[in-house]
Amino acid sequence: MNEASRLQRMRELGVRLQELRLLPSHSVNSYAGAAINFLFQNYQIEKPAGAPLDVTLRALAAGLAVKHKMVTRPDPDKVIDFFCRHYQVH
Repeated sequence: MNEASRLQRMRELGVRLQELRLLPSHSVNSYAGAAINFLFQNYQIEKPAGAPLDVTLRALAAGLAVKHKMVTRPDPDKVIDFFCRHYQVH
């Protein structure tokens, strides 16, 4: 998946999180950014500051692998797919 597709999926996830009232109902500057911040906060993983999207998603994947005691780390696309399925993003 290219970066534009990843950002689009993260934006869709952010919209869904707001629909589920997991994000504030007031206007959000970036749904993708809000979704990423929510996931890092929700899973209590330290977010790399100023990192590109690929690095940020890899950090999220590494944190999830540790939290869930996974043998292998999922790649960034699988992380996005996991959360989109989990929160029922269409």
